[in-house]
Amino acid sequence: MKALHQAISDKNPLLASLLLTRQFKNSVDVLMYVAQIGVLANEVKKHIDPNASENHRFQQLVDSFYTQLAFSGDENDFFNSKYSLVDQVIDYHTGIPVTISIVFAAIAKQLGFNVSGVNFPGHFLIRFQSQDHRLHFIDPLTGKTIKWQELEKLYFSIVGETDEEQMPSETLNMATTEEIIVRLLHNLKASFIREENYHQALNAVDLLIEFCPDDPYERRDRGFLLHQLECPQVAKADYQFFIKHCPQDPSAQLLKLQMRHWDSHVQVVLH
Repeated sequence: MKALHQAISDKNPLLASLLLTRQFKNSVDVLMYVAQIGVLANEVKKHIDPNASENHRFQQLVDSFYTQLAFSGDENDFFNSKYSLVDQVIDYHTGIPVTISIVFAAIAKQLGFNVSGVNFPGHFLIRFQSQDHRLHFIDPLTGKTIKWQELEKLYFSIVGETDEEQMPSETLNMATTEEIIVRLLHNLKASFIREENYHQALNAVDLLIEFCPDDPYERRDRGFLLHQLECPQVAKADYQFFIKHCPQDPSAQLLKLQMRHWDSHVQVVLH
């Protein structure tokens, strides 16, 4: 974890995401995958005209990434946990918006482009800032440029009713490395729960609690996972924390009823 926190401090999303992957797969060779990004960058470089304008060179980068390298999303199995693990995305050129963005930005930076991710609600984005300070936003799944009006429409379709008349400009700010790692962890937690891989989901939520120690919903989710792993007495502390901090949440009353019916003599299993 020390190396992961250092990568976050160094603002290195690629290294941080690979180190995060190693929290779930001990065998991941982080340095090998970092080197592989260099190999991919050299492959893309072959398709970029060094004498072209910056915007044209960037478009050549996009075309090469999505055509020659064939990065994409998997529409038939979009929520598979492997697509939130960056080593798998580098291996198979398939991922979800946030992981594809991490790989794309790492390659782009090696080629001299100012590219970062955007922690947009519901759909992570690629952001390219040209030398004339103009911002361009790319859909990581397709490589297509998204206009401001389209982003604003997407924003309100996701957040629903709000008092805001316009999308806040900070919505399109560059994502920090910590925000990227937390988003990956949320995706991994949800995917592992969907796959009923509760041990790995518990690993993800433990890491989320390390980053967000006072989030009662993460504590509730850890309680749920501990309960699934037949540790109800250990889960009880997390449920009680959630009930204390979110007494009006509908699930708080359900959890109170559930705890009343637990057998007080259930054996505690430590994980």
